[in-house]
Amino acid sequence: MKKILLSLCTLAGTLAFAQQGKGYDYKYSTNAINLYSQDINSGNAKYIGVGGAVGALGSDINSVEQNPAGLGVAINSDVQVTAGVSSFKNETTFGTKIKENESNFDFQQFGGTFVFENEGSKWNRFSIGVAYLNQRLDNYSTIGTNEGIKFSNATGDTWTFGGHVKDIEGYKSKFSVNLGTSYEDQFYLGLGLNFHESNFSSYEQYAERNDKSNQVNVYNADGFPGSEIGQGFSFSLGGIYKVNHNVRLGAAFHSPVWYNVAEDYYAATGFNDNNGTVENYYMYSSDYDMTRGGRLVGSLGFVVGKDLSFGVDYTYHLNNETKLKPESINAFSYGNNFINDFVKNSSEVRVGAEYRIDRFKVRAGYNYVASPYDTFYIDLADQNNHVTQSSLSKAFQGDINRASFGLGYDFGGFYIDAAYQYQTQKYQQVIGGTDYIDNSNYFVQLKNSYAPQVKLDNNTFIFTLGWQF
Repeated sequence: MKKILLSLCTLAGTLAFAQQGKGYDYKYSTNAINLYSQDINSGNAKYIGVGGAVGALGSDINSVEQNPAGLGVAINSDVQVTAGVSSFKNETTFGTKIKENESNFDFQQFGGTFVFENEGSKWNRFSIGVAYLNQRLDNYSTIGTNEGIKFSNATGDTWTFGGHVKDIEGYKSKFSVNLGTSYEDQFYLGLGLNFHESNFSSYEQYAERNDKSNQVNVYNADGFPGSEIGQGFSFSLGGIYKVNHNVRLGAAFHSPVWYNVAEDYYAATGFNDNNGTVENYYMYSSDYDMTRGGRLVGSLGFVVGKDLSFGVDYTYHLNNETKLKPESINAFSYGNNFINDFVKNSSEVRVGAEYRIDRFKVRAGYNYVASPYDTFYIDLADQNNHVTQSSLSKAFQGDINRASFGLGYDFGGFYIDAAYQYQTQKYQQVIGGTDYIDNSNYFVQLKNSYAPQVKLDNNTFIFTLGWQF
């Protein structure tokens, strides 16, 4: 179907508030920020082990994620592959506390750096690097029955909030081709061409229980289930300056990502208020464009002899530059209103170190990512269904904290690295303010909005096998 279908369908995610006469929609805007705009959290075991703080240190193929000039620092050619297990544990609190968890094995990275000496020139070395990164997007959250939330219908029956489920499954990946060069081993430049893909499916369901008969009805949120495949392009530029043998400075610009997204989703048409049904609940197909905001990276690196290196990276994410197109479609116009008013540019800090003991390497790192969402006010119902205007400062995605550790051993050409990363965040999952439809085309309107507490933990164990030559 054509894009225009989006303007004819009522999609899940309309917030139960308005400000300055604007309409807001968070289905597409939060997808854009949470699933597309966040940097891919993947790489080889060395990169993960030092918390990704490699923007001024370089030399490794995954350093291009922070600064493509890092490729120019490389002295030896290198090929590698990384695999491991990633898992999540999602804990929701809303009357009851429910935990969900899942684990997956994936190849998370492969890449190669190919170094060419240029003898007799001040541009003494050129490098070509290719890399593929893969990250799971899985997040399954369940909100349990809440006896304090009751609804009545025209027949006088009373219904209880029977639970809510939201599931996302899929991945995002990035393939990059990078060029790096060295000027007298003091100044390094790099360029990266990046090809992005996000591929995921999702569904959202709401359940009600009849207090008299104990009958439970399960409804799909309007606009779900659905799936998306987004393909995009970006570029990156960077430089590193070696102040002396011990200190290095780095800076990089990562452009916006220009995406085209193809989606399939179920949506209702022809609401009939007389019998509480919709005429049809069909799967539609459409496509749209999206521009993800870019980022700026500044880095500081320290090298002490041949044994110790330490890096600090600061990233400024231009989240507020994210845009959905075409704006002639209400869902995208309202989504852009939400981004403009309630999505902020955010900071990220990475620190990490590596210490060498003969052929052994020990690594540690820390990574903090501030929430991209600003505080906003919404008419929010509590666990007893009492509605008040409330402020939300950590909705949809909270501050992310990552701690990592790693080990490596060099066999003299071949090497093996291992790393563990723990990631945690707390946020409020906003639900409600939308329509839900069951398999018989009956629908309910969950007019109130709710914000259950969510704690999301991710654990990643990875191993990298590589060969330097």
